[in-house]
Amino acid sequence: MHQVLLELDRTANRQLGLVTTGQLRHLGLSQRQIEWQAAKGSIIRIRHLVYRTAGAPIRWEQAVLAAVLGARATAVASHATAAAIWQLRHSDRHSAGIHLTADRWVQLNGVTSHVGRITPGECTEHGGIPVTTPERTIMDLASTLTVRQLGECIDDAMRRGLVQLQRLRQLVERAAASKHGRRLLAPLHKVLADRITGYRPDDSDFEKRMNAEWERLQLPPAKRQFRVRCANKTYRLDVAIPDNKIGIEWESLEHHGTRSGIDNDSNRRADLAAEGWVIQSFTWNTSPERIARAVFRLWKDRGGQGALT
Repeated sequence: MHQVLLELDRTANRQLGLVTTGQLRHLGLSQRQIEWQAAKGSIIRIRHLVYRTAGAPIRWEQAVLAAVLGARATAVASHATAAAIWQLRHSDRHSAGIHLTADRWVQLNGVTSHVGRITPGECTEHGGIPVTTPERTIMDLASTLTVRQLGECIDDAMRRGLVQLQRLRQLVERAAASKHGRRLLAPLHKVLADRITGYRPDDSDFEKRMNAEWERLQLPPAKRQFRVRCANKTYRLDVAIPDNKIGIEWESLEHHGTRSGIDNDSNRRADLAAEGWVIQSFTWNTSPERIARAVFRLWKDRGGQGALT
């Protein structure tokens, strides 16, 4: 029995602390022994045919995997649940419930079942959970998000290296073969039409918003994504006023909050300062009016001519 329990722990460790009745039987436990282990608290039944080992932390991901394991079908996490697993834009694990796609209807408490064919290229594993790929997930969400939300979702996933436009486009073309598919995918077709070959979502949503505010506030003429060569390196500034050597950076934790990101920013600023550039950074919670005052003051201090509007 000791060896069986060791194998049980190994199996559970691969499955977020979960084990199925079938796996317990495969390890050599009889139904009576399974019930005895449950009675003494070594395993805790959380779904039909699915148990959690004692001491395993309770997590949202564990509930998702328990549903997959309890489906008794070839099921994967999909739709809003997959979006939450991949942390796609406009996803919320707390309100999404659990969505599964399988080759037949799945009837489980708290689970929304979708019947469909998932090819090997449309599913993968993330954090131990069988799940639809980011491309398939986005396609499944096409009828529930607006065109704008889909665009933001795709751009963010591309910046994070989760999605490739060509793979997404091919998947959509295959799915659109049916009349039903064409109707559901209409918003996604619109988004993809604006993202031609070579498209790169370089700007974050925050950066796009602040560029628009720059024009509205009538700030000094500036160049976007301006490249500066110094210290044998080329640096790109979000916004630059080259004549006055002023650089503006739209900072976000997503792109600059890691340890390596902080170190790179520090070296970058030092190289630019050595060439006479001054860099001013703003975050998403800085008001446009405060940004305008700071930029105009810096511009005038560096020889700019004009009035604060």
